[in-house]
Amino acid sequence: MRKVGSTRESTWPRIRAAGVDLLYEFGYDAMNTRRLAESADLTSSALYYHFKSKEDFLFRLLSDLLEEIVDDLESALAATPESDPVARLDTFVRILVKWHVTRHKETFIASIETRALSRDRHLAYSELRDRFDLNLHKILAQGEESGDFAVIDVTLTSASLLAMLTAISGWYDPAGPLGLEEITAGYVELARRLAGVVTST
Repeated sequence: MRKVGSTRESTWPRIRAAGVDLLYEFGYDAMNTRRLAESADLTSSALYYHFKSKEDFLFRLLSDLLEEIVDDLESALAATPESDPVARLDTFVRILVKWHVTRHKETFIASIETRALSRDRHLAYSELRDRFDLNLHKILAQGEESGDFAVIDVTLTSASLLAMLTAISGWYDPAGPLGLEEITAGYVELARRLAGVVTST
Protein backbone atom coordinates (compact mmCIF):
# COMPACT_ATOMS: atom_id res chain seq x y z
CA MET A 1 0.00 0.00 0.00
CA ARG A 2 1.32 3.43 -0.91
CA LYS A 3 1.94 5.59 2.12
CA VAL A 4 0.25 8.95 1.97
CA GLY A 5 2.41 12.06 2.05
CA SER A 6 1.13 15.44 3.20
CA THR A 7 1.99 18.55 5.14
CA ARG A 8 2.69 18.53 8.87
CA GLU A 9 -0.59 20.01 10.11
CA SER A 10 -2.88 18.26 7.63
CA THR A 11 -1.40 14.91 8.67
CA TRP A 12 -1.75 15.53 12.40
CA PRO A 13 -5.47 14.58 12.67
CA ARG A 14 -4.72 11.19 11.12
CA ILE A 15 -1.74 10.58 13.40
CA ARG A 16 -3.76 11.74 16.39
CA ALA A 17 -6.69 9.42 15.65
CA ALA A 18 -4.39 6.45 15.12
CA GLY A 19 -2.40 7.21 18.25
CA VAL A 20 -5.49 7.61 20.41
CA ASP A 21 -6.75 4.18 19.36
CA LEU A 22 -3.36 2.58 20.05
CA LEU A 23 -2.88 4.27 23.41
CA TYR A 24 -6.40 3.43 24.51
CA GLU A 25 -6.07 -0.23 23.53
CA PHE A 26 -2.45 -0.99 24.43
CA GLY A 27 -1.18 1.82 26.67
CA TYR A 28 1.85 4.05 26.25
CA ASP A 29 4.47 1.47 27.22
CA ALA A 30 3.27 -1.03 24.60
CA MET A 31 2.92 1.52 21.80
CA ASN A 32 5.86 2.25 19.50
CA THR A 33 6.45 4.65 16.63
CA ARG A 34 6.54 1.86 14.04
CA ARG A 35 3.04 0.73 14.98
CA LEU A 36 1.87 4.35 15.08
CA ALA A 37 3.25 4.99 11.58
CA GLU A 38 1.53 1.89 10.20
CA SER A 39 -1.79 2.78 11.81
CA ALA A 40 -1.59 6.33 10.42
CA ASP A 41 -0.66 5.00 6.96
CA LEU A 42 2.74 6.67 7.04
CA THR A 43 6.29 5.48 6.63
CA SER A 44 8.47 5.53 9.74
CA SER A 45 10.59 8.28 8.18
CA ALA A 46 7.47 10.36 7.44
CA LEU A 47 6.33 10.01 11.04
CA TYR A 48 9.81 11.00 12.22
CA TYR A 49 9.35 14.27 10.33
CA HIS A 50 6.43 15.02 12.66
CA PHE A 51 7.66 13.45 15.91
CA LYS A 52 11.12 12.35 16.99
CA SER A 53 9.78 10.03 19.68
CA LYS A 54 6.54 8.64 21.04
CA GLU A 55 6.89 11.05 23.97
CA ASP A 56 6.81 13.93 21.46
CA PHE A 57 3.52 12.54 20.18
CA LEU A 58 2.07 12.02 23.66
CA PHE A 59 2.95 15.56 24.74
CA ARG A 60 1.35 17.07 21.63
CA LEU A 61 -1.74 14.91 22.10
CA LEU A 62 -2.21 15.77 25.77
CA SER A 63 -1.39 19.46 25.36
CA ASP A 64 -3.74 19.92 22.41
CA LEU A 65 -6.54 18.15 24.24
CA LEU A 66 -6.16 20.22 27.40
CA GLU A 67 -5.92 23.46 25.42
CA GLU A 68 -9.16 22.60 23.63
CA ILE A 69 -10.89 21.83 26.92
CA VAL A 70 -9.63 25.02 28.59
CA ASP A 71 -10.67 27.16 25.61
CA ASP A 72 -14.12 25.57 25.56
CA LEU A 73 -14.52 25.97 29.32
CA GLU A 74 -13.38 29.58 29.46
CA SER A 75 -15.59 30.53 26.51
CA ALA A 76 -18.59 28.97 28.24
CA LEU A 77 -17.78 30.68 31.54
CA ALA A 78 -17.37 34.01 29.78
CA ALA A 79 -20.98 33.64 28.63
CA THR A 80 -22.20 32.85 32.17
CA PRO A 81 -22.88 35.75 34.57
CA GLU A 82 -20.05 36.22 37.06
CA SER A 83 -22.66 37.17 39.66
CA ASP A 84 -24.18 33.67 39.57
CA PRO A 85 -21.73 31.12 41.03
CA VAL A 86 -24.32 28.32 40.90
CA ALA A 87 -24.78 28.79 37.16
CA ARG A 88 -21.01 28.95 36.73
CA LEU A 89 -20.57 25.71 38.66
CA ASP A 90 -23.23 24.08 36.47
CA THR A 91 -21.40 25.34 33.38
CA PHE A 92 -18.09 23.95 34.59
CA VAL A 93 -19.62 20.55 35.23
CA ARG A 94 -21.48 20.43 31.91
CA ILE A 95 -18.33 21.21 29.93
CA LEU A 96 -16.27 18.60 31.77
CA VAL A 97 -18.91 15.91 31.44
CA LYS A 98 -19.27 16.66 27.73
CA TRP A 99 -15.56 16.21 27.11
CA HIS A 100 -15.24 13.06 29.20
CA VAL A 101 -18.20 11.47 27.45
CA THR A 102 -17.73 12.59 23.84
CA ARG A 103 -13.93 12.28 23.89
CA HIS A 104 -13.66 9.55 26.51
CA LYS A 105 -10.71 7.76 24.91
CA GLU A 106 -8.54 10.87 24.93
CA THR A 107 -9.56 11.98 28.40
CA PHE A 108 -8.93 8.47 29.71
CA ILE A 109 -5.44 8.54 28.19
CA ALA A 110 -4.82 11.94 29.77
CA SER A 111 -5.87 10.62 33.17
CA ILE A 112 -3.24 7.86 33.24
CA GLU A 113 -0.43 8.62 30.78
CA THR A 114 0.88 11.98 31.99
CA ARG A 115 3.24 9.90 34.16
CA ALA A 116 5.16 9.04 30.97
CA LEU A 117 6.14 12.67 30.32
CA SER A 118 9.61 13.89 31.16
CA ARG A 119 9.96 16.31 34.06
CA ASP A 120 10.10 19.46 31.91
CA ARG A 121 7.13 18.44 29.80
CA HIS A 122 5.15 17.38 32.83
CA LEU A 123 5.75 20.82 34.34
CA ALA A 124 4.60 22.53 31.13
CA TYR A 125 1.47 20.38 31.04
CA SER A 126 0.83 21.02 34.73
CA GLU A 127 0.91 24.79 34.19
CA LEU A 128 -1.97 24.52 31.75
CA ARG A 129 -3.77 22.10 34.05
CA ASP A 130 -3.38 24.57 36.94
CA ARG A 131 -5.07 27.25 34.82
CA PHE A 132 -7.94 24.85 34.25
CA ASP A 133 -8.21 23.90 37.94
CA LEU A 134 -8.13 27.55 39.01
CA ASN A 135 -11.44 28.18 37.27
CA LEU A 136 -13.22 25.76 39.59
CA HIS A 137 -11.42 27.06 42.67
CA LYS A 138 -12.53 30.61 41.85
CA ILE A 139 -16.14 29.52 41.33
CA LEU A 140 -16.25 27.75 44.69
CA ALA A 141 -14.52 30.61 46.51
CA GLN A 142 -16.93 33.12 44.99
CA GLY A 143 -19.94 31.01 45.95
CA GLU A 144 -18.67 30.65 49.50
CA GLU A 145 -18.12 34.40 49.80
CA SER A 146 -21.55 35.23 48.38
CA GLY A 147 -23.30 32.70 50.61
CA ASP A 148 -24.53 30.62 47.69
CA PHE A 149 -22.36 27.67 48.75
CA ALA A 150 -21.86 26.10 52.16
CA VAL A 151 -18.47 24.66 51.26
CA ILE A 152 -16.67 22.55 53.85
CA ASP A 153 -13.32 23.60 52.38
CA VAL A 154 -12.75 25.19 48.96
CA THR A 155 -9.51 23.35 48.16
CA LEU A 156 -10.84 19.99 49.34
CA THR A 157 -14.13 20.43 47.50
CA SER A 158 -12.36 21.49 44.31
CA ALA A 159 -10.08 18.45 44.39
CA SER A 160 -13.02 16.14 45.09
CA LEU A 161 -15.10 17.56 42.24
CA LEU A 162 -12.23 17.29 39.78
CA ALA A 163 -11.53 13.69 40.80
CA MET A 164 -15.22 12.84 40.42
CA LEU A 165 -15.43 14.41 36.96
CA THR A 166 -12.17 13.07 35.54
CA ALA A 167 -13.15 9.55 36.63
CA ILE A 168 -16.00 9.52 34.09
CA SER A 169 -13.75 8.45 31.22
CA GLY A 170 -12.71 5.41 33.24
CA TRP A 171 -16.21 3.96 33.58
CA TYR A 172 -18.20 5.50 30.74
CA ASP A 173 -19.37 3.01 28.11
CA PRO A 174 -20.86 4.38 24.86
CA ALA A 175 -22.98 1.23 24.69
CA GLY A 176 -24.14 1.60 28.30
CA PRO A 177 -27.55 2.72 29.56
CA LEU A 178 -26.56 6.31 30.39
CA GLY A 179 -26.19 8.97 27.73
CA LEU A 180 -24.70 12.45 27.85
CA GLU A 181 -27.93 14.11 29.02
CA GLU A 182 -28.48 11.71 31.93
CA ILE A 183 -24.85 11.79 33.06
CA THR A 184 -24.75 15.58 32.88
CA ALA A 185 -27.92 16.00 34.94
CA GLY A 186 -26.65 13.57 37.56
CA TYR A 187 -23.24 15.18 37.87
CA VAL A 188 -24.67 18.70 38.05
CA GLU A 189 -26.77 17.56 41.01
CA LEU A 190 -23.81 15.78 42.63
CA ALA A 191 -21.62 18.86 42.21
CA ARG A 192 -24.27 21.11 43.74
CA ARG A 193 -24.55 18.83 46.75
CA LEU A 194 -20.78 18.62 47.18
CA ALA A 195 -20.52 22.41 46.96
CA GLY A 196 -23.33 22.77 49.48
CA VAL A 197 -25.53 24.91 47.27
CA VAL A 198 -27.81 26.89 49.55
CA THR A 199 -31.46 26.86 48.50
CA SER A 200 -33.90 29.50 49.65
CA THR A 201 -36.79 28.36 51.81
